[in-house]
Amino acid sequence: MLCPKALIPYLPASTPRSADVVLYLDLDGVVHHEQVLWHPRKGIYMNPLEANGHFLFEWLPILESVLQPYPTIALVLSSTWCIRPRYSATLKRLPDSLRARFIGGTYHKRVHGVDPWNLSMFRATPRGVQVQEDAQRRKPRQWIALDDDLEGWPQSCRQNLVACDGTMGLSNPEVQRELKEKLHSCFMNVSAKPRGC
Repeated sequence: MLCPKALIPYLPASTPRSADVVLYLDLDGVVHHEQVLWHPRKGIYMNPLEANGHFLFEWLPILESVLQPYPTIALVLSSTWCIRPRYSATLKRLPDSLRARFIGGTYHKRVHGVDPWNLSMFRATPRGVQVQEDAQRRKPRQWIALDDDLEGWPQSCRQNLVACDGTMGLSNPEVQRELKEKLHSCFMNVSAKPRGC
């Protein structure tokens, strides 16, 4: 007897890359204002009515500066940009210094396959659960998530979340301070317990 598709557990198509410390990075509301639109001809662009004066990736220099002391931190894209415009197309829009840090996305066709049902299930899953499941697959020793999507985060993962206001993202000094503190803590924990101990 065949199991209904909804009861078949999902198994990734490949083993994901990992690192000792991973930063799960959302884009909209984190590295630029949350008011982003998509058009089939224009692609992704800022909403001129809601985010006048803002531009895509305007706060990336802040992220580069915060990460600079930690050259081994890896990034995982935890954003709808994994789906549209897709992971590889998104990375092409980022500076080399950040692009080189990426080891994958929370949604990637090589991991999840091309089945529309899997895509639908992924979209319906809260961001915090997406990140938690990815961290369980990658098994980093420490991880942090930088995100403005705060709904549905599992209680066990909330201490890993650096929450952003979608209109300020990384331009908020308090977010920068918290991210710096959590990065420092992650690297102190990793340094204190070498792998294999």
